[in-house]
Amino acid sequence: MSEKYIIGIDSGTQSTRALLFDTRGKRVAAGSVQHPKMLTPQLGWVEHGKNDIANGLREAVADMFGNFKGSKEDIIAIGLAAQRCVVIALDENDTMLYNPLSWMDERWKMNFASMGKIETDVEDPLYKGFFPYFSKVNWFKQNLPEVYAKASKFFGVTGYLGYKITGSFCESISNSLGWPYDLINWKEFDTDAEIELMGMRRDQLAEPVLAGTVIGKVSSRGAVDFGLPEGVPVVMGTGDKQSELLGAGAINHGQAYITLGTLSGLDIVCQDYKPSPNFSYSMFLSACPKLYHFEAAIQKGFWLISWFRDNFCGGLKADAEAQGISIEELLNREATKVPPGADGLVVLPDWSPVGSRPNSKGIYMGFDDRHGRAHMFRALLEGLIIQIKMSSDHTAEQLGLPIKELYIGGGGSKSNLCAQIISDIFGVPVNRVGESENCSLGAAMCAAVGIGVYADLSAAVKNMASTTDQFQPNKEHYDFYDALSKNVIQKIYPALENVLKDLSALKVPGK
Repeated sequence: MSEKYIIGIDSGTQSTRALLFDTRGKRVAAGSVQHPKMLTPQLGWVEHGKNDIANGLREAVADMFGNFKGSKEDIIAIGLAAQRCVVIALDENDTMLYNPLSWMDERWKMNFASMGKIETDVEDPLYKGFFPYFSKVNWFKQNLPEVYAKASKFFGVTGYLGYKITGSFCESISNSLGWPYDLINWKEFDTDAEIELMGMRRDQLAEPVLAGTVIGKVSSRGAVDFGLPEGVPVVMGTGDKQSELLGAGAINHGQAYITLGTLSGLDIVCQDYKPSPNFSYSMFLSACPKLYHFEAAIQKGFWLISWFRDNFCGGLKADAEAQGISIEELLNREATKVPPGADGLVVLPDWSPVGSRPNSKGIYMGFDDRHGRAHMFRALLEGLIIQIKMSSDHTAEQLGLPIKELYIGGGGSKSNLCAQIISDIFGVPVNRVGESENCSLGAAMCAAVGIGVYADLSAAVKNMASTTDQFQPNKEHYDFYDALSKNVIQKIYPALENVLKDLSALKVPGK
C-alpha cells in the first residue's frame, strides 16, 4: 500500500505556505509565496489586495506540487490554518466588496465613539466591554453602510479559503476573535440581538465549527482555481498561532510556546477562561475544545528582522549567496561573535507601540564607535525577546502558571543564536520543534483527525509532532539580561514619554 499524504495550508500575513506531510508528520514537499505589500490607505489602516489571499494559496499550492514527486491520488486530506482577525465581505454573487481588513488594521477604534455604551446580558466580560467595538464588521456598518448593505457573507481567512475550495459557509470557532460566537460555551450565540451587537445578521454569519471538522470536499471549481485534487476532504483548522502550538505539541495546561513570526509572542495553554480585566494580554480559543491560549504579543515582532534585512543589509546578498545561506543566517553568524547586551546597545522594539506605551516609537539607544551591523542585529533580537518576556511574565502571574519550559517555532526558531538568547532571557530550557513550519503541520494534524487517521488531537500530537534539540539557560547570562531589562529597558519609555509625545505632535513641513 502506498504512503498517504496530507496538505497543511498556512495563509499568513506576509506569505502563504502549503506543505505536504505523511501521516507521521514528516515533511514531503513544501511551497510558499510572498504576498504583495500590504496596502495602507492612511495611518492605521492596513489591507490586503482583493486577490492576494486567494492568489497566495494558488501559487503556494503550485509551488508545493512542483516539489512533489509522488501521486496526487495519494493525498487524503487538506487542513486549513490562517492569520486571525481579518474580515472579508462578499456579496450574493461572491464578489469581494472591499479589500480584506488586516488584523493590523486599527480603524475599529472608531467604533468606540460611534457606538456609545454597550448594554447586554451576555456574561462574558470581553463581550460586554470590548468585542462589539473590536468588530471590523461594525466599522463597515457604521462607516460604509453601502458596502454593509450588499454584504451577503462575512469571513475570516480560514472560512474564506474553505468557502472558495468547497463552497461550504462555515468558520473555525478557534479563529474567531472579534466574531459573534460565544467563547465561553464554544457556539453561536442564541439570540439575534447578541449577533447583531457584533455588527452582523445571523444570515451573514458563517456556521462555527471545531478544529478537526470536515467541512466538505474540493469542488470542481476549487480544483480548477487552486490546483487541488477534486474530491479530497477539506478539514477546518484554526488560527495560525493556535495551529503553531498544536504543531509544536504544546496542547496541555501550563505548556508555553513562543512564536517568532510577523506577530511574535508567547502563548500559555490554560484550561480556565480567564480574560484579562484590563486587556493586558489576549485570549484565544485553542485548537483543542475547552482549552484557551493566553497571548502576550508584539504586533511587528520578527517582522523587524525582515525590516532590518531589507533596509540595512543590501550588500550582504552576494556574500550570502556565495556561502549558500540566507542573509538572516549570515547576520546570525556575525551577531554570535557579539557579547550579550551588544556592548551597551539596546532596542525598544515599539515600531508598532503597545497600548501601555501609546506614544512610543522604535528606539536604538547607546551607540558608540564599537558598534556595527552585528551589534544592531543582536540588540534587535535581544530587545524583541526581552519585550516578550516582560509581557509574558505579567500574563503568567495573572494566570498563576509560571513558565517552566518553552517550545519555540516559526521562522526565527531556525536560529541557534535566537534560541539561546530566549533560553538565557527566560532562564528556562527551550525546546525547538522538529518542523519549523509547524502551523502547516498543525493544520495537517487537524485534517488527520477529521478523516479518522487519529482519534483526537492528542493522538495526532503523539504521532506527528517532534522536537529536535533543547537549549539550556546560562545562569550568568540570565542574571545579566534580568538586570538589563529592569535597570535599563523598562525605564526607557517612562523617561522619554513626554519627549516622544512631543515628537509625535510635530508637524512635518509641507504636510
